[in-house]
Amino acid sequence: MGTLMATMDASITNIALPVLAETFKRDLTVVMWVTVAYILVSSSLMLITGKISDLIGRKRIYAAGMIIFTVGMGACSAAQSIHHLILFRAFQAVGAAMSISCGTAIVTEAFPASETGKGLGLLSMSVSIGFILGPILGGFLLDWLDWRSIFYIRVPVGAAVVVLAMVLLKKDSLTFSKAKLDLAGTIASSAGLFCLIFGISQVKGHGLASPVILGFMAAGFLILLFFIYVERHAADPIVDLALFKNRVFASAAASLFLFFVGAPPYVLLMPFYLMEGVKFTPMQTGLLMAVVSMVTIISSPISGTLSDRIGREWLSAFGAAATTAAFFLMLGFDLQTESASIILVLVLLGIGVGSFQPPNNSTIMGSVVRERLGSASALIATQRQVGISLGMALAGAIFSERRLVHADRLVDRGAAEAEAARASIPLAFHDALLMSILLGLGAVILSLLSIKKKNKSGTPNEKYS
Repeated sequence: MGTLMATMDASITNIALPVLAETFKRDLTVVMWVTVAYILVSSSLMLITGKISDLIGRKRIYAAGMIIFTVGMGACSAAQSIHHLILFRAFQAVGAAMSISCGTAIVTEAFPASETGKGLGLLSMSVSIGFILGPILGGFLLDWLDWRSIFYIRVPVGAAVVVLAMVLLKKDSLTFSKAKLDLAGTIASSAGLFCLIFGISQVKGHGLASPVILGFMAAGFLILLFFIYVERHAADPIVDLALFKNRVFASAAASLFLFFVGAPPYVLLMPFYLMEGVKFTPMQTGLLMAVVSMVTIISSPISGTLSDRIGREWLSAFGAAATTAAFFLMLGFDLQTESASIILVLVLLGIGVGSFQPPNNSTIMGSVVRERLGSASALIATQRQVGISLGMALAGAIFSERRLVHADRLVDRGAAEAEAARASIPLAFHDALLMSILLGLGAVILSLLSIKKKNKSGTPNEKYS
């Protein structure tokens, strides 16, 4: 329920941005900070809160995070200005970081080792349900009530999650007296991720080559390099870099990052292709976009359960390959492509996404000792957020630049400007998809590299902790 709430929050808020711009009489660039502030704060705090959950207990951090998240939703519904709303969204993001960062660890610990994939498959299913419910519920509430309803209507659900967490989650055995936090690593990780994601989030407004963007992104990389140096010398680091010496962990983590960098061309650009290119209505577009999540709801728990029986790494590789194949087939989309053909490709994409994530996450979590589960869970969440942010910036830049190039070429060939503008959409979409295909192939290769070799006795030569 907590994961569903966090996932729904992103999609239900984004659909309200045009309404917020009209209500507060502000430009969309200002209103976008309702989303940007949330992403910045939550992403920069996930590694820290994940580490703290390892130190003082995951139930404490998760429950406290859901309390802050729920109070933040109530405060957002009472905001009197756009600046108040942005501030309350940042506060809400603190709670989101606390709950999301240790959610995967809680599920991993709750299931026996032989059923970890099954548990993470169910968790992935809740993500898909959240993505589907967000736009549907948000559209209904915005039509029948007002923008405040997208926040206050969910407060009782958040309160219910808090109560369930307090009653059902296993009691923490750790005490506050044992907690020793790496202060230098905490500051460096937060500052580095903040600068990196802020730079990425501003690409659309300033351009990828802008000195401001390059400056923030360079600062983010340099600070994160310093963070790595600090972690190598820390007595109890936020991220145990020794984990990356494990080939299984390192390959699975790298494939996860590439997978999420490659996903945004579908998430960001598919609506442009469907609505502005093929001329589908918003409702038709929404229904088609929901196909992937609907299939993922079915494929995720199946994939998770199968991974416990036939092996995690092979299923991860299959999921990445199916996703990449779907992106490749999208290169055939044009202005005359029929809905049935689009649906078939989206079904394949849903199978790929649902097949990749549970076994991949299970591989990562299975490579970590119990005391590091919170840190590993936070690393997964951080990689996902940074990967999606980076992928959206790259996909948006490629699409915008290539659309202008294709439109100019079509005009030079005698096409009318309006016709050229429409015809350039699928062509630019194809160019952005090439990035997804290359990254997807990388994810497939890394997933295969994470397969454990067996010694002569037939047992893995890399022991899982």
